[in-house]
Amino acid sequence: MNYYINETGAYHREDLETLGWELTVCNTLVDPGSPCRRFLKKNISFGEHLYAYLDSIVHFSEIRDVLEVGGGYGYLMRDFLSINPALRAVMVDISPLLLGKQRETLNQFKVEFVENDFFLVNNEFLTGFQLAVLNENCGDFPTVVQVTRKDFLDDSAGRDTPVFRLHQHLQKYNLSVPAEGPFNYNIGAVEALEKLCGAGIPYIYMSEHSCEAETPEQLKGLVDIRSTGNPEKISLKGHDEYTIKFSHLERVAEWFGYRVKRGQFIDFIPPDINGELRFILTSGSMKTDEHEIVRQCIEDLVKYEFLVLCRGDIVK
Repeated sequence: MNYYINETGAYHREDLETLGWELTVCNTLVDPGSPCRRFLKKNISFGEHLYAYLDSIVHFSEIRDVLEVGGGYGYLMRDFLSINPALRAVMVDISPLLLGKQRETLNQFKVEFVENDFFLVNNEFLTGFQLAVLNENCGDFPTVVQVTRKDFLDDSAGRDTPVFRLHQHLQKYNLSVPAEGPFNYNIGAVEALEKLCGAGIPYIYMSEHSCEAETPEQLKGLVDIRSTGNPEKISLKGHDEYTIKFSHLERVAEWFGYRVKRGQFIDFIPPDINGELRFILTSGSMKTDEHEIVRQCIEDLVKYEFLVLCRGDIVK
């Protein structure tokens, strides 16, 4: 067989030597002085944007217990709790260093911190939450890479192998994969979603870089983002990630009976497309580091997709 599984700590605990710094959209917008916030229609943080968006489509007033998986530096949950102190938050993370950072960020709030591999958390623990949040981290979960139809049709594949589980997913959820040639499959993201949906959590939010994102009409001619349809490797400091095929996650959620709202970050974080921003996006100017940061941020508003999942008819 010519496949392998890319494992980046989602299943296996790692002793990180450094926290590093991943330039997620949440991290980019956390500082009120961020140059990127100048080019948004609302100069507020990522968490404030997301809270307002979720509140517009779900019954946020009925939500009390919130689970965040892989909460990074804790900035998103800090925004949520600042807006709605009545929320009861639990942070689950495999990294003791990141949990330490989350404790610092959230020290003014009453938050429970759980050091554990999310895939080892039991379902009984999950059933107590009304909302689960996995923001900009699904690409960290394992991805089966360079697999072919021949691989998963091979009878010699053991039942506990990733490629056997992949084949089960394709059949169960009727997922599409290329008829020819190797492809990559977000097995960890699918299994994380199965775990959340199987626990019956009423509301689920997931987001990550997408392999299916396309430039929306309002940014045509300013950025060029095209769908590849196949999860792609993103090399970061200390680990690799893979972009997510969100159409697969949609099918899984629908199989479990969830209603699905899918979109791009630009849907709830709209940029103010003025003359200065047009110049930055089209000129290729390297005049300042600020221009490069702004370009990356606007492109990420397109590249990142999200899902909001709601059980049954519990949606505005």
